[in-house]
Amino acid sequence: MLNRYLYIDKNTLVKKLTPRAIYTWIPVQIIRFRECRPKELYIVDCFFRSQVDNPYISLILLRKLPKKIRIVDQAPLDVKKIVCECKDVIIDLTNIVRDIVAKNYSKLYNMLDFISEYRDIEVTTRFFLRSRKYVIKAEQIKKMDRKLAVRVTESLMDRVCLYDKKENRDLYTPIDIEYAYALIYIDPVIGTSGLAVENKLIEIKTYMKLVKKLSLENQFSLESLTPSSDTYH
Repeated sequence: MLNRYLYIDKNTLVKKLTPRAIYTWIPVQIIRFRECRPKELYIVDCFFRSQVDNPYISLILLRKLPKKIRIVDQAPLDVKKIVCECKDVIIDLTNIVRDIVAKNYSKLYNMLDFISEYRDIEVTTRFFLRSRKYVIKAEQIKKMDRKLAVRVTESLMDRVCLYDKKENRDLYTPIDIEYAYALIYIDPVIGTSGLAVENKLIEIKTYMKLVKKLSLENQFSLESLTPSSDTYH
């Protein structure tokens, strides 16, 4: 992979994150659906895909980029860089569409179960002076989450012209891919994570979940992902 980097505005990091935030350069794929939405750019990282053997991780971590980005030859921030092979995101998206057409959601469900923690939720409703409490069971939340995930997956694949939702069939659209490094941030104080691009922070809280789930704290030089009691403004 060429040493090219998505530009970041360092002042944005100072303004929006705490001094305990950790930064690392990770390899990414920048994607353009050439004939479908040629003005839109999407990004997906390669590192977490190399750690999780499930194509749906590419979909879960896929994000739209700001309209104006710059790719530079020198790292805008002198921090650690992770090097790994990039699995072809086109193959991942193709396999996802095949699953959708076949109504085979097992890998999607496995991915949701891997990154999610389901608990019973207590809900209180009030009507005048009376109140009633209801408990929504974790299993019910899990079922609702799965249904929503299927709808979101279908809609996204339809949006980028890889899937015809009305006809339930796969489509072909040319995809351009460019490789670069992007800056991932993890801030344990305010409990957030994501990618920094230009003067934007693209929040992806799944990063923090994956780091904890896969015990990757050392990889990112993190002592703990437990939020601090310190308050920053």
